[in-house]
Amino acid sequence: MKKSGFVILFILLLSSCNKIKIMEENNHENPIIVNKALNDSDNDAIKKLIHFNHIKKASIDCLIKKYPPLWDKTFILGKKDGFITEFRAGLFKFFTQKQIKSRDIKIREVTWASNKEENLTVWFEEKDDKWIPVEHSIWNKRAVF
Repeated sequence: MKKSGFVILFILLLSSCNKIKIMEENNHENPIIVNKALNDSDNDAIKKLIHFNHIKKASIDCLIKKYPPLWDKTFILGKKDGFITEFRAGLFKFFTQKQIKSRDIKIREVTWASNKEENLTVWFEEKDDKWIPVEHSIWNKRAVF
């Protein structure tokens, strides 16, 4: 009896591992669920899936219209409101100290509610009158920076 129980358990384990592998193969990109504005009629959040690749391809105005952000802030990198804090540390991957000290990089920081636990912040750089996404971060809403 114990032997057949182990065989059944082993088969179930293999089966579940196979399902996880198939799910991982089908989910090439991790979708970020962004809450759209509350529906006035029933106060339910309308959820839409968005990938960072989608953010790269869409205009910022279109994104903000489709997915209203929690906040939207524009600043000059390196100036008073544009210091690179722990929260913005990822921007060091894209800009050198010399570029930051030149204080001519205009950044737009947009944050969306990603889900109940997390927010998504995307930093855009203004180039040729267009906002180009340069970095993003998914962070816990309870985090203190």
